Amino acid sequence: MPSAPAVDVVIAVHDPSRPLARAVRSVLHDRVEGVRVLVVCHGIPVAAFDDVRREFDEAPVVWLEFTDGVRSPTGPFMHGLRTATAEYVTIMGSDDFMEPGAVAAAVDHLRADRPDALVLPLMHQSGEILRNPLARKGHVRHLDPIRDRLAYRTAPLAYLRRSMLGALDLVLTPEMPAGNDIEFSAKLWYSGARIDFHPADPSYVIGADADTRVTTAPRPARLELTALRLLLTRDWLVDAPAAVRTSLMIKVLRIHVLGPVLRRASGGALAADDIDAYAEVVRTAVGLAPRARRPFARADRDLLDALVSDPHDRTAVAGAAAAHPTAGRFARLIPRNPFAVADREGAIRRFLRYRSWP
Repeated sequence: MPSAPAVDVVIAVHDPSRPLARAVRSVLHDRVEGVRVLVVCHGIPVAAFDDVRREFDEAPVVWLEFTDGVRSPTGPFMHGLRTATAEYVTIMGSDDFMEPGAVAAAVDHLRADRPDALVLPLMHQSGEILRNPLARKGHVRHLDPIRDRLAYRTAPLAYLRRSMLGALDLVLTPEMPAGNDIEFSAKLWYSGARIDFHPADPSYVIGADADTRVTTAPRPARLELTALRLLLTRDWLVDAPAAVRTSLMIKVLRIHVLGPVLRRASGGALAADDIDAYAEVVRTAVGLAPRARRPFARADRDLLDALVSDPHDRTAVAGAAAAHPTAGRFARLIPRNPFAVADREGAIRRFLRYRSWP
């Protein structure tokens, strides 16, 4: 094993029942020289993983202990990133794993192209491919944060040049059970860093066979939105060019508002307090980017407009959410402004790019 690895993969684990061995095995599967795994045991002793340690006794795996008393992956991930010494680093959940060939393909790109960040293709364990970021077809190097819709990749699952983390002050938001990566990734995508993405490569697989995941446990909307509300107050965002604010706020409205509101409504779990929390976020987002609602289709726009009203009408919000699933094709595809129908963030262009993936 080289004394100075080329890549450090940080895996945080807080429970001995997690499929940790699978995660470590998948990183080392391709036998790429210079790849090392840093396992951070969060709140539990390394000895709890003695069986797994024996399997990798001769492998480039370093075992670390970290305790902060906080039920959040932020602490162990940041501890691992600060311990890393490789030129490139990445983080990985203990429930997740790499497809065969994924590490070898990524390291080949890193050595040949030297990007600041290499975004990893994602796939659910079910086999569903995650088409984000929804980059322009054929654009795999020097991605543009706006034209290639980089903001849609919230999780910074990418190989990152370690020196860049300090230069850009990229830190996972502390003490967050979820959303700790929202500001980290947003700052990265709009920083001017050289970002590459090869969506046809083997994927990082999001595991689905663990009993529970800290980051997916249900929680009240106000708590769920804590990290996002912090992001919306940051000076770097408030002072960013209008095009950046609009690009990021469109993603915020689509992914962090519309999606969760509709899921809660369909499950009968959209409480009054939840509506208030989402309305607060929408008003702040639209204040930062007044044109952010423009590309949304009519059905989406009806719900956003109900939320942005000040004061908002909870009954109107609930009604717009209930009507959304039965909206006609026209209402689900066409924005109110006909000149926005071809917007890159509109439903039609997004749908066409989905169909032409990768």
